[in-house]
Amino acid sequence: MIALSINNWNENRKNAIEETKILQELKNSISTDIKQLNLRLEWGKRDIHYATSLLNHVEKKLPYNDSLNKQFVIISMAGIEKMFSPQISIYKVLESKGIDLISSDKLKKQVLDLYNIEYPKLDYEYENYRINIHDYGRPIARTQFTIENYEDPVMKPADYNSLSSSIEFINTVKVIRVNSFAINGILEGLIKKCQEIENIIDNELEK
Repeated sequence: MIALSINNWNENRKNAIEETKILQELKNSISTDIKQLNLRLEWGKRDIHYATSLLNHVEKKLPYNDSLNKQFVIISMAGIEKMFSPQISIYKVLESKGIDLISSDKLKKQVLDLYNIEYPKLDYEYENYRINIHDYGRPIARTQFTIENYEDPVMKPADYNSLSSSIEFINTVKVIRVNSFAINGILEGLIKKCQEIENIIDNELEK
């Protein structure tokens, strides 16, 4: 009985040490994700501002000016700024060792939801955004704009008057704005959820 008790104590101690290590690394990964999410939130706010400015310009029939050239870029922009690559290495390790290594049921559920529901939801919205850019925005960019300075691109319309009355262009900008609002809503929710998980991890590590 004593030997069994010692073995159980050793096993529990080993699991506790392993859980602490996993939680510390998980927190580091989520902290990195939060920085990436915040950056993409700022990019999304920029795109909403550009889209709103462009729509305001054409709806009020304001004259063309060079400052619009930077804003027009949103109809063709769907690179790394419209992608999210979470740090998943430690979650994969956790999966391989068994999610029950996390002793807190609340934390366990939050982590599972984050990696299996919340992050994929953001990826889905970004994919929808990229499809809209590819199918609608870029054809307009190729046919109705001159693209200058590819490192920090600007797009100059070939015929602003024609462009500003184009239903296809206006609808594309509206779709981009709607997509950006949807994505930013998800980003804000994810940042809060990640911060909540960080706090729960801190509480678990203090025990």
